[in-house]
Amino acid sequence: MRALYDTARYLTSFNFFEWLVQAEADGATDVVFDIRHIRNDKWPLEIALKRFWSICEPGPALAGMGCEVIMNGSSPAGALDFGKPGGERIVAFWKSGRRFKRLRSVEKPAHYEYTITLRNTQRAPGRNSDAAVWQDFADLIGALVIPDYEDAPLRLHDRMAFYAGARMNFFVSNGPGILCSFTEYPCMMFNTHHAAGSLEGDGINGWGAQYPWMLANQRAIWEEATPESLRRHFWHWRDTGGFLDGPAEPATA
Repeated sequence: MRALYDTARYLTSFNFFEWLVQAEADGATDVVFDIRHIRNDKWPLEIALKRFWSICEPGPALAGMGCEVIMNGSSPAGALDFGKPGGERIVAFWKSGRRFKRLRSVEKPAHYEYTITLRNTQRAPGRNSDAAVWQDFADLIGALVIPDYEDAPLRLHDRMAFYAGARMNFFVSNGPGILCSFTEYPCMMFNTHHAAGSLEGDGINGWGAQYPWMLANQRAIWEEATPESLRRHFWHWRDTGGFLDGPAEPATA
């Protein structure tokens, strides 16, 4: 069964993976990408296309699916629209009792004990990683630092191989972090509170709430990534094998 991902309607973003795991669960075996009229309302066309080729096009392989790209001509025949991607839909999917097959690296796991994935984009710069803080932490624990794609392009399959081989992968709240949460690979995702509004809209409610599909080796941390918090959470996990609860919700005036 072929599933249609129409980029005239759906963004070329990591939200694609929310859509992908559900399409596979619904019986899709191949993804047909229609990029004849790609959306450019969130990013300029050049960037939207770059994101398609770097994020979306290599994505189906992580689910063991094939893909086809329609760049010109008529609408693809026989490809079904499986619905709009988005957090609300994947949360509802999971809460209904349905499950998806975990995404997996298509390449051999890399041999780095820890990885740190940075965010540094022009959209919502307040959610970007504090590069200096994370670099100091990387130096402390001997982690591989993965820059934002805009700073240093990295193939998606190479990225996944790094995540697959690590004892722990560190993120701020970002697309690669959510991608990792759809795998069986470990992750700590700091600064989750920056996304509190969108999470609430998706049906993930309450301070400290977790993405419902996260495994025991995955954690959304509702705390700012500071030198102190990074060390505290890391040492607790390293010494106990479990995750440390974050601080209570800040008091409101």
